[in-house]
Amino acid sequence: MVPPPRRHRLSESLFVGLALLLYWVMAASTSPRMGVTADEVVHLTGCYSYWKFNDYRLHPENGTLPMRVAALPVVAMDDVKFPALTEPTWINSKVNLIGEIFFYRLGNPLAEMLQRGRAAIALFGVLTCWLTWRWARSLFGRAAGWLALALAVFCPALLAHGGLITSDLAFTTCALAALTTVWRLLHRATWWRLLAATAACGACFLSKMSGSIIVPLIAVLWLLRALRPAPFVLALGRARWLRRRAHILLATLGVLVIAAAGSLVLVWANYGFRYEGPNRAGSAFTDYYFPWAVVLDQEKVPWNDSSSLSAFTPAFRTPQPTGITKLVGFLRDHRLLPEAYLWGFAHTYKFAKERPAYFLGEYRKTGWPLFFPVAFLMKTTLPALLLFGAGLAAILWAARRPGFAAPSKWLRCRRSLAYRAAPLILFFVVYWIMAVKMTLNLGHRHILPVYPAFYVFAAASALWLACRAARLVALGLGLAVVLHAFDSVMARPFYLSYFQPLTGGPEKAYHYFVESSLDWGQGLPDMKTWLAEKKQRGDSRPVFLTYFGADSPRYSGLEVTRFGDEMNDSGERFFPAQVRGGWFAISATYFHCTFLPMRGTWAEAQETLYWQLVQRVSALSARPVERTVEAQTQMSRDAMDIELLQFA
Repeated sequence: MVPPPRRHRLSESLFVGLALLLYWVMAASTSPRMGVTADEVVHLTGCYSYWKFNDYRLHPENGTLPMRVAALPVVAMDDVKFPALTEPTWINSKVNLIGEIFFYRLGNPLAEMLQRGRAAIALFGVLTCWLTWRWARSLFGRAAGWLALALAVFCPALLAHGGLITSDLAFTTCALAALTTVWRLLHRATWWRLLAATAACGACFLSKMSGSIIVPLIAVLWLLRALRPAPFVLALGRARWLRRRAHILLATLGVLVIAAAGSLVLVWANYGFRYEGPNRAGSAFTDYYFPWAVVLDQEKVPWNDSSSLSAFTPAFRTPQPTGITKLVGFLRDHRLLPEAYLWGFAHTYKFAKERPAYFLGEYRKTGWPLFFPVAFLMKTTLPALLLFGAGLAAILWAARRPGFAAPSKWLRCRRSLAYRAAPLILFFVVYWIMAVKMTLNLGHRHILPVYPAFYVFAAASALWLACRAARLVALGLGLAVVLHAFDSVMARPFYLSYFQPLTGGPEKAYHYFVESSLDWGQGLPDMKTWLAEKKQRGDSRPVFLTYFGADSPRYSGLEVTRFGDEMNDSGERFFPAQVRGGWFAISATYFHCTFLPMRGTWAEAQETLYWQLVQRVSALSARPVERTVEAQTQMSRDAMDIELLQFA
């Protein structure tokens, strides 16, 4: 292919840059309307402590790379204060409690902290969009590149998590970058390519604990490369062309080993080249909030048996150490990886086995095979789905058509195209298999990594421009992009709760999904606006709030009475809440009692327990119960249980 003139390349780069800037602005500018979502308190608190104190006791089960990126602009702020390192909640690594102090009790500029952290995370989305454009352009031509870029820039899912301090988008970016750079390295090894592959793989390991998925994927890519009779160019010094299969196997394996060793160095560097997670020189430390024996499946989770509802709370199964937990224990005993990284991996592995979830009117702890496919279909725009189908059909049509002037030489043979796109195809297929088998059905965000490959193959629909009805095809593609963008803009700023209009939109979505697919506690700023409008109308009826999330109605100044929940926001509360006629604002997640021990039809057991509790806590009904940070877990469980029973 003849490269385009220099002026065309410059104009293309300019327009790509403008599109990426548009994505960043759209993702980062939603912050004022987005309340603190469920995971942002622990993420930002943890990563701030990593930078500030070189201490990794808080929330090590999350990827530290996105946390560090989000916290870096916050660390640069002079007016941010952190709780004292003598706080019992810090010493005991209670990240939720220390996070509440950090966010809501020290007078920190929370709005600016969130804005900066979210804007930093949006940079991962920028890189994801750029990689999507590059892949589509290299496989299917310039028109396909533009189409893929437009789909990615206006993707509600990528915009939603590009505007939140979470790790899902970072993992998407790093996994795609790792597979891309490694695939390039397996064909021509230069120092720059080796450095890029090393950095991308190390970043993938640090982006999320599931980043280890790239190890078997890279192994498969290495085998595919070994079966390809093309020569391997080793250019780490004087360029050498290796053509014998044995030489190619050894050389490619060698560069992969170097990249793997370098990525492990990056993992150690992220933890300050120190094995121990807590910085004991800076403050005292008792233990992580779950002991090692628990996360390694050697002991049961220590449930709080003081709760009257403990009989209704399903306990975890009897611990059964697996090969994975035994391997983590071995690595820990021999200090082969940082302690915080290993503890976080073991924690993630253990608690991914079962977790309460809601889907289409059902409740399970071990998930549904259709959960993620249905979530994908309902939360992906209809134009994008139609383009994906058209793209697959276009690939088959173009590859079979005699004499077709393909925009890319790889389309002249289906086998060559499949080989060229091997990283995307492999990741897309393997990740979907994992998603269907996954027992952790927390939300649509867990399949975010499939979107780049999805948009690349949707962009293959641009190949239809080579048919006789090119003008009609161009009109159809343009209309699809406009409708895709319109759908996205109409969802703004609540991209997180986007659902296709054909499904009823976010207003009907609570029938199908809750938690991070719809309701992550992001709506308190708009609720404050609604309360102000209600007051202006002269409506004096009380408002009762059942809230799921990590935001603070108290900090936001909401004139509401909370009942039937105990999520964060510790402080003075009346238990049980004096519920009467008025307005009731109930988070969708709590509306379906997803994480409550009492669900379904009210029965005799619930009735008996309810009246027993009423008698036991009658003295508490007339006075407030103070929930201090140090003694939050000592709050009266009986009174809280009455609210849960009332709500259920």
